[in-house]
Amino acid sequence: MRIEKLLGKFGLKGINYAPSTGGRALLTVEEQLAIVGISWHESPAGFHVIFVARMADRESAKSLYQITRQKAAQAMEQWRGVYSLKAIHALSLAAMAEATQQFGQICPECNGSSKVTNKQQVTRKCPACNEGRIAWTCETRFAVFCQTMPITYSRFKRYQTVLQKLVDWLTGQRTAAMLALQSRVEREEREAEVA
Repeated sequence: MRIEKLLGKFGLKGINYAPSTGGRALLTVEEQLAIVGISWHESPAGFHVIFVARMADRESAKSLYQITRQKAAQAMEQWRGVYSLKAIHALSLAAMAEATQQFGQICPECNGSSKVTNKQQVTRKCPACNEGRIAWTCETRFAVFCQTMPITYSRFKRYQTVLQKLVDWLTGQRTAAMLALQSRVEREEREAEVA
């Protein structure tokens, strides 16, 4: 992974390739990477969510899947009734999809442009989405779940509570990672100003 991509995921500022012309020094690339490394332990799952959401990183997706699958298995231990192992797989993938695509899935009808062309070649607003995204609802969660494990909607309603817990946990982890990173950057900047 390139350093610029890693730093770009977090929106960190401070990379300046031009020669310094004076003023206060910005954080170097090494310092920014150190900040990520130091903050990593506070929420590894949250950093993986960020990596998958921002960069579609495959290695992070694999790691996030393993973490989410373990969390789903723990949640299903207290669940009453029978379920298959495929349900844990489907729950993990659906939770990851929602956590990494926070504003909804890209609309397949307009490809995210929010505009479609009708038979008369007139461009109109896409009727299927809102600004190119299909928001997460019970129906869209069901559709994502059924891509892995086709079941009836009434059966999915039983799984929905576990799915919601997984999504809440993943988004909480992402928030924790971002807050840890932000507070560490602010601390480093304060220390740089003092020095």
